[in-house]
Amino acid sequence: MDWLLPIDPAAHAEHQPADWRTRADATAVWEAIGASQRIHRWCLRSGFRTMRTGDRIWAYLSLRQELCAVGSVNAVIEEAGDRFVLVDWDGERTADLCRNPLPRSAFGQVPMSTCRARESTAAVLAARFADEGRAPARR
Repeated sequence: MDWLLPIDPAAHAEHQPADWRTRADATAVWEAIGASQRIHRWCLRSGFRTMRTGDRIWAYLSLRQELCAVGSVNAVIEEAGDRFVLVDWDGERTADLCRNPLPRSAFGQVPMSTCRARESTAAVLAARFADEGRAPARR
């Protein structure tokens, strides 16, 4: 199962480069998010009942409207009434996605909260995940 995890880069503004909205490479944007929070642990408001260990999860930069990271669900946990997903990010594929983010126009789905990828979206993501270094066309 594929999941989309929307992240608002502006919520991590203190670490973002000045041109974070327009730079083609999202590496600095992803690194800024990691500098301001634990990158392997994300609060869940939805999806926690059906998300499973081993599911694939894609980080969607909401204001940039693109995917920049991919990993697998390590666990869904509950602490003090809050639910979190623990993610093992795939370093190599995430680095590739940061260099060549996958624009929303390529997969079509707009995640407003953590959600399952639609069948058509999952097909595009599976093709991107299997791609061995070929960058998708930029917007």
